[in-house]
Amino acid sequence: MKDKSEEKSKKLLVAINGSDASIHAAMYAVMLARTYKAELKFVYVIDSATIRYLGMNQMLAKDEQVDYKVDLAYEGQNYLEYAVSLAASKGVIAQSELKDGSVVTEIIKSANDFEADMIVIGGADKKKGQQLIKRNVHSSHESDIIENSKIPVLVVKVEDIETKFKVF
Repeated sequence: MKDKSEEKSKKLLVAINGSDASIHAAMYAVMLARTYKAELKFVYVIDSATIRYLGMNQMLAKDEQVDYKVDLAYEGQNYLEYAVSLAASKGVIAQSELKDGSVVTEIIKSANDFEADMIVIGGADKKKGQQLIKRNVHSSHESDIIENSKIPVLVVKVEDIETKFKVF
């Protein structure tokens, strides 16, 4: 019989993109990590695949591509620092990583490298009449992450998560 101290700790990987949905997923993952004493890692992916596509189709000039990538790296680092601070506010130590590439590929690769037990992503609420409005990065890749992941994927849609997080 295994001693409890020998049990493998659980690991949660949270995909962050700065959207409200991904920040809500981060809050929910922090609560899960604290409750179940799980390790936590936040990942932000600079979507260079889309930037390259826009460049190839002449929607972004070469210098615009570079500037856009630099801006996304800066924003990504800020979002990661915010997510880590959310975890720290609840006594949870979290890792973070800024990646560059295809969002789906990099999220799944990070989860594998981290040996995550679950990927946590934010689920955007799609209200009637808003289907044609630009969706956040993870909602557009949601099904691809779910389809290609070999581990469970939790899509977080929790009403009033900010209030629940505050009192947790």
